[in-house]
Amino acid sequence: MTPNPVSPALPAAHTIASAPAPDSLGRLWLVRHARVLCPIEPVRATCYGRLDWPADPQATQELARTLASQLPTGARLRSSTRQRTRLLAHELQALRPDLQPGGADARLDELDFGAWEGRRWDDIGEAAVAAWVRDFADARVGGGESVRQLLQRVQAALIEQAADGPGEVVWLCHAGVVRACLWLYGSTSSAAPQADTWPRSTIFFGDWKIFPRAYPSSRELGRAA
Repeated sequence: MTPNPVSPALPAAHTIASAPAPDSLGRLWLVRHARVLCPIEPVRATCYGRLDWPADPQATQELARTLASQLPTGARLRSSTRQRTRLLAHELQALRPDLQPGGADARLDELDFGAWEGRRWDDIGEAAVAAWVRDFADARVGGGESVRQLLQRVQAALIEQAADGPGEVVWLCHAGVVRACLWLYGSTSSAAPQADTWPRSTIFFGDWKIFPRAYPSSRELGRAA
């Protein structure tokens, strides 16, 4: 079957990204929510993005305790609009009232898969996934959102946070947002992303990656189709 660009191979072990040295602004922490309570198992075989499925409450509490011991004092905290990240923000702020609440930001939401939401990848079918792969940047997946649109909104959030003065920033978000940041920080080309250049490594439930907050505001992604 055509490789699914949003479903990487499982890692050999549960890993947490190591932190780079902070730049003059500080660091940007991207935290993926805890395991989703998916009505269709296994969760990895199911397409979901904007669906507002909850995360496991116990796993969310455990993640909040772990983060509470790791995050720097006074970090600015922002979540996506999905309940699986908002619950994590609530649990974390209860443990760490020094964290500065930044509310929920729709730019940090997962990719909108349109009519594919809630369906098993096998049921969506090879032909539909192959059509997406051929027009990876601009196809509106399932009639929802394109990868270019995801990149544009995440880039706008990156530019905004980079202009917000020094300090540590934490985004409670989703795998697609992390992949978008990996591509935006890592690509040196102005060309649109292709399925074979899109990051295959990802971040698993309850893990995080850390980026420098500095981000160039001049990068051109072009217009969404």
